[in-house]
Amino acid sequence: MLIIDRFEGETAVCESENGFLSLPKGKILGEAKEGDVLIPKGEQFIVDREATNRRREEAAAKLKKLLQRKK
Repeated sequence: MLIIDRFEGETAVCESENGFLSLPKGKILGEAKEGDVLIPKGEQFIVDREATNRRREEAAAKLKKLLQRKK
């Protein structure tokens, strides 16, 4: 699984289980943004919207739980 960490010019810096890797933006089909999960499709990548939404929901739930502890 690759997760877009950030964009640097025409490069997407992605995090994987093995560290970071840079991909040319042109290899990503469609619109992508930071935090999106990418899956390979041939020699290109597509955004896995379901996995991305699941990760965002999990992160929001963790943040909410942390904020409630501070009260």
